Formats: sequence, C-alpha cells, structure tokens
Amino acid sequence: MASPSSAPAFVLRSFYDATNWSRDNHYAHLTRTSRQLLDFAPPAGLHLDLSHRPSSTFFSSLSLSTLVPSHPVAYPPSTAPVLGPPQNPLLAGSLNYVFSSAPLDRVSTRRREDEAHRVKLKELVLGFHPGALPVKPELRDDAQPTWLAGERVDKRDFLLFGRLYAPSPRLDALWVHRLSTTVQTLVSLISVPSPLPSTPLTWQNDNEAPPPSGPSGAAGRLSELEFKLQQDTGRWSTECSYAVGDGMWGAKGLWNFGKAGAGEVVVTGEEQDPSATRMERERVVDEEEEMSTGLKGRWSAGGEVYFSAQERSAGFSTGVRFATLPESGSNAVPSQPPTTITATLSPIMGQLSTAYCVATSPDSALASRFDFNIYSYDADVTFGGEWFQRRKPKPVVEASPEEGAAPSRASFDAFGRGIDESVVEPVKVDAAGGEGEITGVLKARMSTNTDLALMWEGRLGEFLVSLGVVADLRLATSSGGRTSPIRSVGFGVQYWG
Repeated sequence: MASPSSAPAFVLRSFYDATNWSRDNHYAHLTRTSRQLLDFAPPAGLHLDLSHRPSSTFFSSLSLSTLVPSHPVAYPPSTAPVLGPPQNPLLAGSLNYVFSSAPLDRVSTRRREDEAHRVKLKELVLGFHPGALPVKPELRDDAQPTWLAGERVDKRDFLLFGRLYAPSPRLDALWVHRLSTTVQTLVSLISVPSPLPSTPLTWQNDNEAPPPSGPSGAAGRLSELEFKLQQDTGRWSTECSYAVGDGMWGAKGLWNFGKAGAGEVVVTGEEQDPSATRMERERVVDEEEEMSTGLKGRWSAGGEVYFSAQERSAGFSTGVRFATLPESGSNAVPSQPPTTITATLSPIMGQLSTAYCVATSPDSALASRFDFNIYSYDADVTFGGEWFQRRKPKPVVEASPEEGAAPSRASFDAFGRGIDESVVEPVKVDAAGGEGEITGVLKARMSTNTDLALMWEGRLGEFLVSLGVVADLRLATSSGGRTSPIRSVGFGVQYWG
C-alpha cells in the first residue's frame, strides 16, 4: 500500500486502532517485530509528501519523488515479481485519498495543534513492538447496534483508500469493511492498463512473425485483485484469501496458547483515562508460575497453506512465537525485558528463519535473525537495532511566594477571606513532561551478506524528515576500491496539515 512511515499507511494503522481491531493476532504478523527492526526501507532519492485533513474522517496527500532508482533496493532480497510499471526515475508522484467511517486523531505534525491531534513520532515509526494481550475485538461505542422504530440498525465501520500514480497509469485501491465484531473483509486492487498491441500496416508482409507480446505469467502481470476474509476471536484467528490474477487460494491460522479467563477486565492504553469506559474482554495468556531464571510470556503457533491451479504451484509454512507479557500500565517499569522470539519454516522452499528481539531500554531495542536454506545451505545472519533521541527536559522549578513568584493559590478565597501564605504549596513547573519529547530515531542494519543500512527519522519544526543510506561492501572489495559501495542515498520531507 505505502511505505510504513507514509501518511496513508499511518492512517490505516490508526483506523485499526480506532475500531479495536488487533494488528498482532494474525499469522501474517507473526514476525512483525523483527521485520520492523531489520527490514526497514531507507529512502532512495528525494521525496516530498504533503498531507491535509479537512475533517476527522477524510484525509488526502500528495507525494513527489525524483532521482529514484528504477529498481529500488529491497531487503531481504526477493524474487517475487513487482506488479505495475517501473517508477520514473526523473519525476514521479501520486495522489492519495482516504475516507474512514471512524474519526481518526493524531494525524498532524503541526506544533500548534493540541496533543489530541498531533502525531507522536514513536507511534509513526515502526520499531520494536511488544504486542498486546490477544483479546476478543469489540465494536467502538459509535458503531454499536441501535434500535429504530422496533428494528435493529447495524453500523459497520469501513475505510476506503485510493492512490493514483503519475506519470505511470497505475491505480491502487483498498476497501476495509467490518462485517461483525470478529469478522472483517479486505479488497485490494492494483490496476494498470495493458499496452495496446501494435497494428501491422497494410504494406507489411502477412507472413512476418508478430512482435513479442512481453513476458507471460506473473512477471508479465500488471494488475491484481485480491479478496481477504479475516476472523479474530482472541483465542485464535483465521484468514482466507483469493488472488484473481494468478488464481491463488490461501488460508492462514494462528492459535494462542494459555488459559482463557472470561470476564477479566483488560485495560488498554487508551482506557487509562478515568473517564474512559472500561470494557470487559477475554484475556488469553499463559498463567504458569514465573521461573527464577526465565521469562514469563505467552506462546502462539500458526501456519499458512496456498495453492494455485493456474500457476501449478503450492506451498505451506508454519511458525511459532514467544512474547513476554506486557506491563499493566503504559509508564510501568517492566519486571522483565520485553522480548519476542520467533521461528518460521517453509518445508517446500527449505527456508528456516529464527529471530530474537529485545528492548534494552524504553528508547532502544536490538534484534538478530538467522536465515538458513536446508537445500542450498545458504545462510545469512542479520543484526540491527533502533535508538530514540529525546529532547532534554527542563529542570523542575519550585517557585514559592517567599521568592517573589506567583502563589499557587489566590491570596483570598471566594468569600473574600484572607489565606495564610505560610500554607501555600510551592508550584512545580515541568514543561517538558518528565522524560522529554522524542525528536528522532536512528536505525541500523548489518548482515553477513555485507549489506549495511542506516536511517534517521525525526521531527524538525513542523516537518518529519528522513535520511537513509544503503551500502554493499562487496562492491568495494571485489573491485579493489575502484567502485563506491554506496548503493542508494535518500532524503524525504513530510508535512501533515
């Protein structure tokens, strides 16, 4: 759909959060934490994104890019075909529109916006994610069924997304519709007009062989239409999909181990406000006693099966995940380091992958991944991490009436009676909010295949800025230093109004 830090991608994640739909309790996101730490995509070329939100349910953005490689560097390398025409390296752009039935907040980068509408950098950047407890989804309050004239009226949340590219004639579309409390459907579309066949002239020889029509199969396919049906009950989740282009059928499933305590109250981060409504959800966690030298967490296991009669291909994969239990409060000191461990296996392709991620502090995390192919014996080890920078908070100043500062209370009460100044409490001023505001994040990745990537994303005034570089040390070593190891350099600026 879009890059992880772009405005449309962030709006889609905000829609899932606003409609209480979990983005963790699905097999497709089993390795989400390691991919966000290790598979980040630094910008290549120059990018400018301008976004505007005229209402809380409508969002539009304009993107411009130049000096972009025709084939951007992707990590990890993939042999999957890229749908659509190649991007114009000189100048390319896109126009995006998003409409949501649920009001979305925190989609502005302006400093003069209040805290409820200003986006937080740590929510925008995809990094270490400890994950939430798997719970049964619920409809938001405004989408609950109502009764009108004795008839039940059901309200369904939905999201519409459209992106039009230029100068290439490509159109992307996404439709997300909530069918019930636990069922959701997605329809995605990539539409590219097929090039018109060349018409032979009347004076040409009829026996001349026609020009080649281009590659066939997946490599020559420009358009795609895919349907997905997702179900999430908290304890388990399933997803069925069908792709029209290659006739691919797929099914995914994820199961969370542990005891289920029905009726327990789970308070999420948004419900920390005393005025918020406390919702009872089904908690699914491991309730084994904590070992003295071990981690207390929960296990999840799942698998995927796909088949295409048109392409005559099939396959399946399986994986497990261990994640430590999150703390009850957003500001609580963790009793154990937040950790996520995953392992996936694709027997037909012979691909085995294991990953280990840990948050070393509230503002830093490390990750490592080992990939091995049992058929070709190819192996790769990847290391990476992230570090958030904060603005130093201003020191806490205690002002008392004796020092000439304004008292914390008026010298007279509502009835005009004087107040003893000796009992006036001092005023504590901390404009930075304790730990200080996050201003940027630095990400790094290095692998045994000599791939090296660095990216910095931060806030400069009312703009979001990103810098990135990707290098391949093999280019320098194989040429004896005559070839630069730099593969791509990029700079991006975003403004969300």
